[in-house]
Amino acid sequence: MDNVMLLTVRNSEGALERLLRITRHRGFAIDSLLVQNGRDPSLYEVTLRVSGDRASDNLRKQFAKLVDVVAVQSLANPTLLRNVV
Repeated sequence: MDNVMLLTVRNSEGALERLLRITRHRGFAIDSLLVQNGRDPSLYEVTLRVSGDRASDNLRKQFAKLVDVVAVQSLANPTLLRNVV
């Protein structure tokens, strides 16, 4: 099942690595990853499309626990972004 997560992350050393590690440890495969500078130079926006057999809500909750993550949003209809990401 495809899941798309939109994250706002602090621009700190190792933040992206921690996101990818949690994704891997939770048993999800990364289908697409897009990282862009945010409006604030201290933040960046991550669009992450993952697939896996587990519930994506667990992954969203794990992301929210990270200190570097400011906001997490899970898209209900990932087909809307299929051509973008």
